[in-house]
Amino acid sequence: MALDGLKRRLYLLSFVDKFAPIYALFTLWFNNNGISIADLSLVFILWAVLGLVLELPSGALADIVDRRLLLGAACALRATGIAIWLISPSLPGLIVGAVLWSMHAALVSGTWEALIHDELDAIDEAPRYGVVMARIDQSNNLGFAGSTFFAAAIIGLGASIEAVGWVNVAVHGVSIALVLRLPDVRWVTTGDKEGVPSGWWGALRAGSSAARHNPVLLRLLLIGSAIGGLMVVDEYIPLVARFNGASDATVPLIVFVVWLGLIAGGELAARRPDISSPTLASLVLGGTAIMAVAIAIESPWALMAIGIGYAPVQAAWVIADARFQAAAPSTTRATATSFRSLGVGLISAAAFLIVGLLAKGDDPTAGLHWIIGILALSAFAIPATVPKRAPTTQPSTIKRTSKQ
Repeated sequence: MALDGLKRRLYLLSFVDKFAPIYALFTLWFNNNGISIADLSLVFILWAVLGLVLELPSGALADIVDRRLLLGAACALRATGIAIWLISPSLPGLIVGAVLWSMHAALVSGTWEALIHDELDAIDEAPRYGVVMARIDQSNNLGFAGSTFFAAAIIGLGASIEAVGWVNVAVHGVSIALVLRLPDVRWVTTGDKEGVPSGWWGALRAGSSAARHNPVLLRLLLIGSAIGGLMVVDEYIPLVARFNGASDATVPLIVFVVWLGLIAGGELAARRPDISSPTLASLVLGGTAIMAVAIAIESPWALMAIGIGYAPVQAAWVIADARFQAAAPSTTRATATSFRSLGVGLISAAAFLIVGLLAKGDDPTAGLHWIIGILALSAFAIPATVPKRAPTTQPSTIKRTSKQ
């Protein structure tokens, strides 16, 4: 398949998969049904911890089976979880849905990045991964932004949050169809495999070894964990907006602008993939300062400025990921990525705990200031951990088969 055709498929899939109108409203849905911020934060922690337990097993599995099937199964799990939220908007329902969504996240984590890299490698376009991934992240964020605008429009027309949720469930059918239509690209080690358990354990050990013994990969793993784990401010934007007086119809518009900032960050990463690390660190510091001010101003409209702050953070994440994927061995790329996702989950769980402990009733801003401050501190590590150019992909003994 030509590069342009593959990119169109990947961009469409990433847009549809992230067209999630319930995202901007699900915290409000549970808040409407008596779930407090403390309860939500505890469930977020459970969400993150379960992801930690499943992260490495699912990453190793993605190195030995068809990754498209894992992504399709992940979509089905997330759709089921959202349906349970809508049917049972209680604490038990929230927990069950979060467990299924966490399983989805674990299956996707590592699998998605490795699939994209190998799809490109199959047509000898692996060096394009950084730019393509930046555009894919933009498509993701366009999907989120478009869905929040959609949610605001139909809520404004009188639709309920529950109706928005069922639209979200239905969209998953399109995502599953699109992912299963991607070209079949399989990486198979030349060694003899006698079964999934043996292959799974071998993949896990190889991924662990790569993460521990490659200094560049290890540094990128650590900074990626920090940036990804601390990008949780947007999870609480709907609640902060409501606390500051925004209506349910206005909240998605505020979230929409925040996602525009993520799109801008992806554009920066796509246009300047070789941006110097000191410059990137300075941009992240400036972005966190803007986020802190936006949270401090007690106006829902000020929260839109968080999108400006998120832009350089998103660029740092995309650039660090591109260089991480280039440094990871081909045969254990998903497993190595899962080790990074493990770090993301640990830091996210700690961030959710901070917000939950410091929340004052329905106001999570105290904890968010701490998260933003820690994110600012992590920016100082970017020059020492993110190389200016992507490292050369490690060689591996592999054979490749690609079927349309």
